[in-house]
Amino acid sequence: MPVGEHDDAHRLLLVAHGTASAAGAATTARVLEAVRAARPSVTVELAFLDVVQPRLPDALDHRPTVVVPLLLSTGYHVQTDIPAAVAPYPATRVARHLGPHDRLVTVLLDRLGPVPAGTRVALVGAGSRRVEARAELDETGRRLAALLGRDVTVLTMSDDLPARLRALAAEPADEPPADPTPLAVATYLLAEGQFVDTLHAAAEGLGRVAPPLGVHRDLVALVWDRYDEALR
Repeated sequence: MPVGEHDDAHRLLLVAHGTASAAGAATTARVLEAVRAARPSVTVELAFLDVVQPRLPDALDHRPTVVVPLLLSTGYHVQTDIPAAVAPYPATRVARHLGPHDRLVTVLLDRLGPVPAGTRVALVGAGSRRVEARAELDETGRRLAALLGRDVTVLTMSDDLPARLRALAAEPADEPPADPTPLAVATYLLAEGQFVDTLHAAAEGLGRVAPPLGVHRDLVALVWDRYDEALR
């Protein structure tokens, strides 16, 4: 399919992890509506991998479909779960998961806001046992550091976050901090939930934690980029 053309015959099926958090569920629903609004001619639906319904296997049928994982990094769901679920449906294609991508770094920067001189920056993602997932998170950290023009410490939810963030906040800065809070945390998570709550608790008293990615024009555009790539 030539670049710029759309195949409206294929349904877009977004696949999110799923959360018991009411705030996180509301954010995911707003992402769904924003994706729908960006290209009204395409049927856009939502399924989940865990916690809530409908689960991915129940949302699949024999319609031509592109599954776009609302997942920031690779891991078990990307490598095993999703391919197994779509295998019986030859008209279904699976797009690449979202990260790493410059559009996501733009969202991170917008959520982070101005970072004063002397403030330490951490990027915190969900984490995975898969080495490929860590490599993707590190790549996102490098891209964020390049745009910020300063070092970014990359951490995951499986790290000892309170200790790691305290140590980072205590590191001497190259210049006196322009902000009384010595730490800024970029939240590499899609929506609110247990991980975001844990991150806020770990950083309490040390600095500010940016909101999760949530609804953003660049996130929506990236979803459609992945859809179009899968159809080329």
